[in-house]
Amino acid sequence: MTEQDQNWFQEGLTDSFVEDLKQRIEAAILPGAEKYFEEGGNAYTQNSPDLKRAEMAVNYFDYQPCAVSVLAVLAAKGNRSAEMIVRRIFDNVSYYLEEWRSQEGFTTSLRRSQLHLVLAYEILYDLLDSDIQTRWRALLLRSAVDMLEHFDHFQEKLPALDNRGFGTGINHVAIAAEGIWRTGYVLDQPNFCEMAGGFIDRLIDYGHPDGYFEEHTNDEREGGPSLVYTPLTAGCAYMVSRWRQVADVARFARCGALFRNFCDSHIRAMPFADERANPHGLGPYGVALHALSLEGRGFLRKALNPEDNPSLTSNGRLEYLSRLYFELDNSERGPGTTPEPWQDGSFRITLPLGVQRANGWHAGISGMRALNRTLSPDGDYALDRQTLVYLSHDRAGTIVSGAKSKKNPDWSTIRIGEDAYPVRTGQLDEGFQATAHYEAFNATASWTLDRDAELALSTDSDEPATAQIVLELCTGSSIEVDGKAISLDDTQETVESVTTVSTSKWTVRCSEPASFIWYLSPFDPYSEANKSAPGSRRPVLRVPFYGSVSFTFSPSESSDG
Repeated sequence: MTEQDQNWFQEGLTDSFVEDLKQRIEAAILPGAEKYFEEGGNAYTQNSPDLKRAEMAVNYFDYQPCAVSVLAVLAAKGNRSAEMIVRRIFDNVSYYLEEWRSQEGFTTSLRRSQLHLVLAYEILYDLLDSDIQTRWRALLLRSAVDMLEHFDHFQEKLPALDNRGFGTGINHVAIAAEGIWRTGYVLDQPNFCEMAGGFIDRLIDYGHPDGYFEEHTNDEREGGPSLVYTPLTAGCAYMVSRWRQVADVARFARCGALFRNFCDSHIRAMPFADERANPHGLGPYGVALHALSLEGRGFLRKALNPEDNPSLTSNGRLEYLSRLYFELDNSERGPGTTPEPWQDGSFRITLPLGVQRANGWHAGISGMRALNRTLSPDGDYALDRQTLVYLSHDRAGTIVSGAKSKKNPDWSTIRIGEDAYPVRTGQLDEGFQATAHYEAFNATASWTLDRDAELALSTDSDEPATAQIVLELCTGSSIEVDGKAISLDDTQETVESVTTVSTSKWTVRCSEPASFIWYLSPFDPYSEANKSAPGSRRPVLRVPFYGSVSFTFSPSESSDG
């Protein structure tokens, strides 16, 4: 932690910092929107050709149109270009609902953009001609009714308010409820507010007391948190509760604290801790949850600092920018303090999932069940929980991310043949040793964090087991394997009898001879045929062992993070 970090943590969220960040967003969003919503473009020309067609559609008609709320701010200041794009986005909504959706075979409602369309209507109302006011109001009501029908008027089929309640991601329903409540408030439709508010109340009651909202889980609630989707669900529930002036601040602050505890000091979220996805960092949803605490405001001051993270406001992700703008507008201001990722200690939830922080190390440990193998075996958006560990260092960065895949046991931390996924919930003892239960054996995992970090793995089987440690190295990384330089390029390669892998920032040593395998390709839920980009390839250290094996990780003296 640098002196600058300490100053930022204490400063927290000031009015000047927030207003500067909002101005940066305003400056970045207009050129991005002009390009994305240019005349002649459509869902299939304005997105990456690698995306599934359904992802192209939702991106073009729902996600990226969220920019309309910030564009409306600019239009209200007299920016004619912003005004024209706002009008085009509203026209696109009409086209989508009246023609395009049925022609292309989609049924998705506009759950994310509804809120931002209503905000734009609010901002520009007094500047609009009466006929446009009438037309946009009718369009917003039509979209809202369409969404209410899509989500059964927020009447769940089952009392479990996870993915079972509506047969879809509960985050989708929470996002929809946020937009519907605001629509009801602005357009004087109290029944909208009653339906959305009632659902949010039930959702909050069902949320896990550890500070998360589940997606896939069961009656025993073995699913655990999602670092990607809990901020969406909790963030939208908080906004509706805040508008209604009934927000339980302590309850929502726990949601922010859970996310921060599963981040390292590089503000990288820990994939091993996510029930269904591979998170990377702080998203825009749920930012206001962090602003409810001193630690959270300190966290946001660093995480959102544009000098450290220029891509926050320069990469043109329109939905990201507009949601961040909205969250900042609804965030508490005030001083902060040192956030959890910069404090030594440990954190765990009731389920066997936790993290230890000491001597610059951030070490994750899990004994969680691979529940998605049962609940959603063929669902692209529910990856298989198969990794037991995570490791990063303040200077050396992420070493073992704990990323997961789908129907690919090569990513599993421990396996005996094809038996590579925990089949029931394990344990995490007071010493932070995790026990994972597989079909035919049990395994343990534990960290010792001194100057070096040592990972100890063991099984109770007489059969030979295999440890697989996927390293956070990508195409083009400079590495040495047993002192010999290896090129990580487009050519797959395996080096046998390896004991040491080194980079300029860290070294890992195996207690048993390993195979260094380049490369594994991850599973991409969003792309056509789930094909991942070459930049996401990773190497794995694969070690056959009997009984136990260990890995020792050392930061390089020269590593500067």
